[in-house]
Amino acid sequence: MNRSPLGPAPLIYAHRGDRSRAPDNTIEAYRLAVEAGADGIELDVRRTRDDVLILVHDPSHGNRPPFAEMSLEEVRSEEPSIPTFDEALAFVPSSVYLNVEIKNTAYEPGFDPSRRIVDETLSAISSIDDPSRILMSSFDPESVRRSIEIAPNVLAGLLIGSGVEIGAGIDMALALGVQAIHPPMTTLLTDPRASVDRCIQAGLAVVVWNANTPKDVEIAVEAGVDVIITDDPGMARAVIGRD
Repeated sequence: MNRSPLGPAPLIYAHRGDRSRAPDNTIEAYRLAVEAGADGIELDVRRTRDDVLILVHDPSHGNRPPFAEMSLEEVRSEEPSIPTFDEALAFVPSSVYLNVEIKNTAYEPGFDPSRRIVDETLSAISSIDDPSRILMSSFDPESVRRSIEIAPNVLAGLLIGSGVEIGAGIDMALALGVQAIHPPMTTLLTDPRASVDRCIQAGLAVVVWNANTPKDVEIAVEAGVDVIITDDPGMARAVIGRD
């Protein structure tokens, strides 16, 4: 199979948009990411109290209530720059890939044990977008499992944290049946080529996140990753352009 989740490696994905130049997970950050030459955009999906999918990384901001306890109208009155998922799908050009991360962590406000948020996210994609440009991912294995169950045609990846050894991450990814594994850059630094080779041998594409310096990008490229998720897509594009 093609190891790359959506295109020829290495692809550059903007982490929550171009957050080096604009607030993350905003339409402006997505616009700047496209202008910087990003192949794709990674964005974070949460849900409001009235069941609207919004794009925001943290469960709450400052002293405000959790977004899961606010209506969309209340969210917009406090932070008008937070987009809905539908708005982002309509805005981002169809030539740009999307890594849609489901934020659904146990013990966080708004945790959805039914994983209905996955169904709603995939429904939005199928209604107004092309599933072939979507890579679904989550730190929550059951959200990933749900995505595969109801939309096996949509590529899926498992995010692993910095405390998870690459071998253990590969085992979890294979048990779920995903096409990609998403380790942090720190996981690759110990032995980049060997870590990526282990993923390749397991048939997994490698989507590394937090590659935020030129050196990080160089290491990721040399190791043979498929996707580089970075806060600064313009920087990453320039580094790859030198190769």
